[in-house]
Amino acid sequence: MDQTKQRTFSVEYELEGVTFYKNVNAASMEDAKNQVQAQQTNASIRAVSIIEENDNYAG
Repeated sequence: MDQTKQRTFSVEYELEGVTFYKNVNAASMEDAKNQVQAQQTNASIRAVSIIEENDNYAG
């Protein structure tokens, strides 16, 4: 069984001149990018970010 930890990533992509953001659960940034690219084959991936879930974050 695969024990790879899943994280939540935000993927920014552009499709036909419109910018979209999609949150995905993935093992890595590359995996998150590939998931969106598989669903939106004509999209241009702009950025992939880890969504931090830290209750102590003061910013």
